[in-house]
Amino acid sequence: MSSQSSNDRLSVSSSQSPKSHYRLVVMGAAAVGKTAIVSQFLYDQFISEYKETIEELHRGEYDMNGVHLTLDILDTSGSLCFPAMRKLAIDTGDAFVLVYSVDDESSFQEVSSLRQQILDERPESDVPIVIVANKTDVGDDRRSILPETAESLVCLDWGNGYVEASAKDNVNIVGIFKEILRQSKVRYELSPAVRRRRESMPSSGGDKKKNGKMAKRRTQSVNT
Repeated sequence: MSSQSSNDRLSVSSSQSPKSHYRLVVMGAAAVGKTAIVSQFLYDQFISEYKETIEELHRGEYDMNGVHLTLDILDTSGSLCFPAMRKLAIDTGDAFVLVYSVDDESSFQEVSSLRQQILDERPESDVPIVIVANKTDVGDDRRSILPETAESLVCLDWGNGYVEASAKDNVNIVGIFKEILRQSKVRYELSPAVRRRRESMPSSGGDKKKNGKMAKRRTQSVNT
């Protein structure tokens, strides 16, 4: 586990048996920084104002040497008021990013509960899961859980990936997605020679604010 700047961009190529379309589900308690992590990764923006998310779908498309990979990133609600949506997200996800805030012990307990729910819903499959300790920028004196304690529990006892990050300072954000892709057996490369194109995808229907769903796309290409 290491902290690093996320200024490098992520380029992705397939493994020997590629799957061209992955759905990553980002889950965690309210106000732990799930949306901020997705925003930093895809759009290089930090959202400082908290706004409750119901559900938002983002899409990242990557091309490298003719290989195409589509990542659907589902940013889920931290509220317990949408159990049906949460169950559907678990049933349809290929991999999971579970986020907690290092200054909120209860958010770590929520991650533990979410992880168990995923294992209960998907007992037949070895689902990639990465636990993210967000808001490391608050400083060691405000941490509720020591990093050594969390990493030992996650990596040794749970057998999942662990990443410390700060969405606010844009630290190790790319590392989160590198780790989840590594677990998903997708081969990636870091390259500064990335040409980015961003565009909005049309909504599936209805008012975006009303139904809480917003689909966005980011495309990355690498010329070699």
